[in-house]
Amino acid sequence: MMTQENVRYIGLDIHKRYLVAYGVNREQEQVYGPRRVEYSRLKRWIQAELRPDDEVVVEMTTNTWHMVDLLEPHVGSVLVVHPPEVKSIVKARVMTDKKAARILARLHAAKLLPAVWIPPKEVREIRSLVAGRRRMVSLGVRAKNALHNILHAHHIETPEVVNDIFHPDLTDWWSSLPIPSLEAIRVAAELDNISFAQRQKARFELALYQLAAKDNRVPLLAQLPGIGALSAITILGAIGTIERFPNAQKLVGYAGLGAGVHSSGESHRTGRITKTGR
Repeated sequence: MMTQENVRYIGLDIHKRYLVAYGVNREQEQVYGPRRVEYSRLKRWIQAELRPDDEVVVEMTTNTWHMVDLLEPHVGSVLVVHPPEVKSIVKARVMTDKKAARILARLHAAKLLPAVWIPPKEVREIRSLVAGRRRMVSLGVRAKNALHNILHAHHIETPEVVNDIFHPDLTDWWSSLPIPSLEAIRVAAELDNISFAQRQKARFELALYQLAAKDNRVPLLAQLPGIGALSAITILGAIGTIERFPNAQKLVGYAGLGAGVHSSGESHRTGRITKTGR
């Protein structure tokens, strides 16, 4: 039977194609590794080498959540930390995979690492869709700005009767602009970027609306002024589990639901919700 004295603190230094594992006990004595594990045999390694009472720590990286999903059924706990938190404790001029894994393990054994909240899979899915939509919005904005710059550079006025110069009906107008051929290629490319961004944005939004329709919390949030179904599901993805917030003020600030405030001298006024949070 395993006791607290037998608990291993396993630090994993995660890379693109492999990880390096290093384990210590409560006294920070080496009890495992260092072991380099290629991802092609990761599942076998987890099942064969890790124990149900191991306490594992990993740094936040691009594939952290996938790693957490693989580890959690086989170990006692998985701690996720932000790399800056580790760097603020340990200053090292030379860092190797082995050393990084050892530092993580020892800091975890010493209970010095602040944990990142691990969102459940459904919350991560919402966040992924929101991030995808945000990328498409940014792509569209960059493309429109580039086209505005081209018009400005060549002193071209836009049609006064048109509200949206990027509407598909104006494709012929864009293609007939009196600009050099290379600029015309840029115009065509940016118009394609706008079209692509709009299609993909609509795809992400459809998926988000479908999730919103299944969540009974969305109608409650939508009662707030300025919050629709899309904003509501975005907020819920950011919040995750409401119980993790110590009070309502922390929750409101994190979710960006607080009203804007301007207070200076004898002037004090509030505005719309900031939508500035996570």
